[in-house]
Amino acid sequence: MADKSTNTLPLSRVKTIMKSSPEVSSISQEALHLTGKATELFIQALAKFSYQQSSDKSSLKYRDLAEIVNSEDTLQFLHDIVPRKIKAKEYLKILEESEDAE
Repeated sequence: MADKSTNTLPLSRVKTIMKSSPEVSSISQEALHLTGKATELFIQALAKFSYQQSSDKSSLKYRDLAEIVNSEDTLQFLHDIVPRKIKAKEYLKILEESEDAE
């Protein structure tokens, strides 16, 4: 089993993402490590929950993640990042219906 104190996400990437916020001016090493570890734990929990809800236990697919994100209220903040996939034909039909409604 891996050492729980080490981060598996690249901390330079985590720092870049954190610094992309205009409110962030400096990031301490402790904050960087804690944010990296919290992100890893969140990803693990999301993957585990998605796998448990999946009908196919041989692998975890994008649609499993998208279904959990779009069905759980607590994951609403991820709706734009992990949307359900739809076919272009379905999307065009939705656009057409919205134009007809106007």
